[in-house]
Amino acid sequence: MITLVPVGGLANRMKAMDSAIALAGKVQADLRIIWYKDQGLNCRFDELFQPLSVQQVRLKEASFLDLWINDRPRKKNFFVPRLFQNLLFKDCIYEAEVTRRMHQGFDFEKWARNHSVYLASCVYFFPSEEKKPFDVFTPIAPLQEEINRRSTLFNAHTIGIHIRRTDNFISIKESPTELFVEEIKKEIKRCEDANFYLASDSEEDKRILCSAFGNRIRTSDKAADRNSVNGMQDALIEMYTLARTKKILGSAQSSYSETAAQLFGIDCVILKR
Repeated sequence: MITLVPVGGLANRMKAMDSAIALAGKVQADLRIIWYKDQGLNCRFDELFQPLSVQQVRLKEASFLDLWINDRPRKKNFFVPRLFQNLLFKDCIYEAEVTRRMHQGFDFEKWARNHSVYLASCVYFFPSEEKKPFDVFTPIAPLQEEINRRSTLFNAHTIGIHIRRTDNFISIKESPTELFVEEIKKEIKRCEDANFYLASDSEEDKRILCSAFGNRIRTSDKAADRNSVNGMQDALIEMYTLARTKKILGSAQSSYSETAAQLFGIDCVILKR
């Protein structure tokens, strides 16, 4: 049995879950995914996606008991879950350690085989060799309808833009707005019919690009908000809408940019100083 707690924002959780599903399939183990609502993503799984239709995989919303037994041991829970997890699992790996081991070439397959193990992750630690990335995820019907509506006016020359701001200081520093302005101008020179779908958590960047390029820029009029269901649903809509463009101009150190491109296998060009 593998127990996974996906951590972080939407794209990070999708990466961790896709990896755990691939790992469970590889070692032929049951997988239990425990979904927590928090400041990074204050929304239930079933308010975003349809149920996972994967054999031997079960997803549950975290209960009150899960907060004390299966959550990551942290100062906020007085590290109490570690006591239970040391008894319940052969081994536990938490998010920083998962990331470190991934970069070191750790054998997750050997680690998980024939053991009851626990991991919390926000990265793609075990890519699948047998399926396309993220093909287990299907947006719920109302969100899919909005994705379809937003992409109705796309043409063969529509390019996605993802500008990450708020608390991502690397994106702010390494992928400034002027880089996107310059690249948009280059794309228009290459193709007069070029137009763009902009997804951003910065209302200021939306204003700047819409002012500079007029109706070539399409974007949502909803402000980004991780702490509301509507805000997270719009983040999912934005991701899948970006995925329907020709390619994505993305921000440095943004898993959202990369995940949107991976959904349907399009190119992602990270604009970076």
